[in-house]
Amino acid sequence: MSRALLVRSPAILSHQYQVGYGWPKVNFSDYASADDLMGAFREQNIEVGRKENQIRRFFNIQQGDLLVVPVNRAILLARTTGKKSFSLDVPYGENRVGAEFLRNHDGSLKRVPRNDLPNALETRLKIRMAIASLDEFAEELEALYATLEEGGHSSISSQYEAKNADLVSEAKYELLKRIQTGGTYLASGGEGFERLVMELLELEGYSVHRPSKNHYPGIADADIEAYRQDRFTSAKLLLQVKHHQGTTNAHGIKQLTAIEEESAQRWLITSALIEDETKTYAESHDVQIMDGAEFVDWLFEQAHRLKITTRSRLGLSDAPVLV
Repeated sequence: MSRALLVRSPAILSHQYQVGYGWPKVNFSDYASADDLMGAFREQNIEVGRKENQIRRFFNIQQGDLLVVPVNRAILLARTTGKKSFSLDVPYGENRVGAEFLRNHDGSLKRVPRNDLPNALETRLKIRMAIASLDEFAEELEALYATLEEGGHSSISSQYEAKNADLVSEAKYELLKRIQTGGTYLASGGEGFERLVMELLELEGYSVHRPSKNHYPGIADADIEAYRQDRFTSAKLLLQVKHHQGTTNAHGIKQLTAIEEESAQRWLITSALIEDETKTYAESHDVQIMDGAEFVDWLFEQAHRLKITTRSRLGLSDAPVLV
């Protein structure tokens, strides 16, 4: 019996008729069963933490399963071919399964705006998991798949959403690349990236400041401290901010966990990628992480509220664009 699954796959793989998951040090297609695969993780001393069930779900994807792949403000629907493969050319998508995506007559991917989905399903898609079961929505998803398989976009607004989403995705990709490579007019040496994070935190209602370099003893360190308090709640954040290309390792996580302050939330924010092992290490040490793609998502959410000088330094235009 086919299943319904949420798969947070890199968008580029949908154009290659695939969905992907991470774990670049282990080729899932080399193993005959999920138990054999988990044994390989143990043999290589790779800690998976609470992600074992997600790994097993992805490994066990079968031909005919219905996949929901979230993209910007929409979802894609696909049937899996079940064919496993492995490649290192797309980060967070090294282990792959073949997938036939619903497409329009011109070959473009058929997007379903999230606000066209039932409320319960739209809420479920917000779950912070890369691979999750959607079997409870299988009947609704199968009906939606059958309807869309026979026609094009359901409305003019859906066509607009699709084109607009493509433009936003391209802009995010280009901006992240500029931030990583120093292609903006932010201050150099990580200073500008830290100040950008501080401005975003202030827009979220936090008071922020940067501790002195000798504020914490030993390896302990936070680049930014942030506070927010209202009538009912209060919160303190300790943040390590890394302006990196490539990948960011666990050093910033170790710096945060060395701070002796039980009530604070700890965050590592980077402009780079974060490997799966580092994510698992952060999870086991109660440190939240935000990689470059997630950071740019946050940045775009608040872009209209940024200072004019900040938007200028980032190269963000206020001019309306035709789609």
